[in-house]
Amino acid sequence: MRCLSLIRSAAILIGISLFAIPAYSDGMPDLVPQGSLTGFKKTSPVVVNGDHVEYLNDQKKIEATGNVSVTYGDVKLTCDRITVFTDTKIGKCEGNVKVVQVDKTFTGQSIEYNFEQKTGKILDGTLSATPISGRAQEVDKVSDKEVILREGYVTTCDDDHPHYRIRCREVEFYINDKIVAKHVFFYVGNTPVFYMPYFVQPLQDPKTKITVVPGYTGDWGYYALTAYRYYLNEQCKGYLRLDYRTKKGLGEGIDYNYNLEKLGEGNARYYYTHENDALVLNPEGQVRDRYRFQYKHLLDFDERTQGTMEINKMSDSDMIKDYFFTELEDGWTPDNYLSIINHNDNYSFQVFARKRFDDFVSTVERMPEMNLQVYNQKLWDTPLYYENTMSFSNLNKEYATLDNTEHEEALRFHTYNKVSYVTKLFKFLYTTPYAATRQTYYSENRFGDNNLLREIYEYGIDFSSKFYRIFDTDSKSLNLNKLRHVITPTVGFHHRHQPSISPSNLHQFDEVDALDYENLIALGLENKLQTRRPTGDDTFESYDLVRLLISTNYLYRLKKGNLESKGDGRLSDITYDLEVNPYDWISAKTTIVEYVKDYNFSRSIKHATSDLVCTLGETCDFGIGHIYDDTTGDQASQFTTEVNYKFNKDWSFRIYERFDAHKNTWQEQEYTIYKDFHCWLGELSFNIGDGFAVWMVFRLKAFPDTPIGFKRTYRRPAIGSTER
Repeated sequence: MRCLSLIRSAAILIGISLFAIPAYSDGMPDLVPQGSLTGFKKTSPVVVNGDHVEYLNDQKKIEATGNVSVTYGDVKLTCDRITVFTDTKIGKCEGNVKVVQVDKTFTGQSIEYNFEQKTGKILDGTLSATPISGRAQEVDKVSDKEVILREGYVTTCDDDHPHYRIRCREVEFYINDKIVAKHVFFYVGNTPVFYMPYFVQPLQDPKTKITVVPGYTGDWGYYALTAYRYYLNEQCKGYLRLDYRTKKGLGEGIDYNYNLEKLGEGNARYYYTHENDALVLNPEGQVRDRYRFQYKHLLDFDERTQGTMEINKMSDSDMIKDYFFTELEDGWTPDNYLSIINHNDNYSFQVFARKRFDDFVSTVERMPEMNLQVYNQKLWDTPLYYENTMSFSNLNKEYATLDNTEHEEALRFHTYNKVSYVTKLFKFLYTTPYAATRQTYYSENRFGDNNLLREIYEYGIDFSSKFYRIFDTDSKSLNLNKLRHVITPTVGFHHRHQPSISPSNLHQFDEVDALDYENLIALGLENKLQTRRPTGDDTFESYDLVRLLISTNYLYRLKKGNLESKGDGRLSDITYDLEVNPYDWISAKTTIVEYVKDYNFSRSIKHATSDLVCTLGETCDFGIGHIYDDTTGDQASQFTTEVNYKFNKDWSFRIYERFDAHKNTWQEQEYTIYKDFHCWLGELSFNIGDGFAVWMVFRLKAFPDTPIGFKRTYRRPAIGSTER
């Protein structure tokens, strides 16, 4: 429900409307009659017009009747009658009172306002400010910072008889701070469906107070996920959770978000479920306790120094997959670390620590690790550049084994130094030769040898250039304003000498330990076809119609210790990236990775993705995608389609399908019907994938991204994404 957000928005707009009524500041001269009556303020005048305007000097008041209008800045007030008392600065408006400020309108039968004290009272008022409208029997502005609304409602439905509304007995609105509401009812038509006696809502946080998510999945059965949002103040807030799953049982949790200002901010989460307990329908398996705990903290020491900490503890390795699988889809992995990093213009320094808390997780512990990175720096007034990386690590690799006794450990100090020279040859060839060295100290290797020093030397050279030609091609139908063909070739030669210690003799903690002998030539060729598109004000910007990038590495002298090539050179994977964007409403993208099988350059496709996305006006859009993968030898070939079509202003539908051509099976089919219910959007979906699912979603049109009551509980691959 969007109760909090709607009340907050209505209160803000009513408060703005009160301020918008013509007001006198301290020291403002009294109004004087001059045809229409105008009071001059230092910033802007207040103008009173009407069929009849009279200034009663002995009574110290101004009276106006008939088509009365008062203007003040961007605010216009109209009414049938108005009386302004010049000594007390109190104005009384009666009859068809209407206040308009930009796109906000407030109406009422009477308004009384004290311009000097900035307080006032509005009786029987209505508010209209897209997308919010509402009504209150009384609006009392008791101070410069507080407004009280009594016996009123707010809604986003613009119908004379709202299909839904949020009714409150009393709302205390603290400007730029918070809303305190009492006796809140949510009505559908004339039927109350929800009640809350009291809540506090910060104005900068529009999240709903209570969330209920019902649904069905094959793993959970029928379920209901509920969350109550508590708010003590801006420094202390969070959620209380109570869930029920027919195949799992009850689950409880708490989320706590805090802000300690100078001491930092963070959040803690705890979730517990007594799985397969007595509440489970047709229980399967043994009753067991499962939980997850997560804690995060962020502290800014200063503008350049930041500290972060995260702790995760779980009952078992499948807890996240079974209950919080969307986190895995987002790429999150559990970690326990402390990091303090200082960023400067020329370098960054980090102190890092990682510790394993769960025995079922394989982890490389770093207790601690320190890293210093010096960015590429120009050496004085020369064309020479220098960069450096140094790290010290206390490493311990823990394996998730049955007895948890297998591990590898070592102290490691690693440094990388690189010097490069930047120049341009023949006025078109950018050239960057470089030389680098790596030295790494290990306290021990795989065989128990101590105090080892590994040395690696590298050198190479990079070449790049750019060529282009402009074609005098203009076409309004094709939206072309000249064409430019740009070719950017790149060639890089890189040699890494055989390490003094082979990687096979070292513990493998990360990529530093895996460094090995390497000879390659990096090849790249980029082609672009560009035109100019207008951006307004007789200006243009470059627009890429077609972009093709081909890149690969040529590997040679693969045999260690050989000074000459023995015909063993070969290409690594060849990557083709193609993007085509002829118009704003259509785009296509293809990525193909070819695997070079042998020295004879025989090739096969290793991975390929293609997507075509079209938008045909406001009624239809569709996409077609394909992904082929043979990375592991288990071929996969999936086609994905999505179509959205709008029949009319009330009805539309969506079809999403995923088909595996290699297995000749449907991976997923989803069909959705949408209905516009004036102020609501209804959605009914059917999904056939690993199982069968059906759900409904109701959304406020004013807040279409925030479902009320229903929510889909999984995500699917999308057209236009190369990840499936």
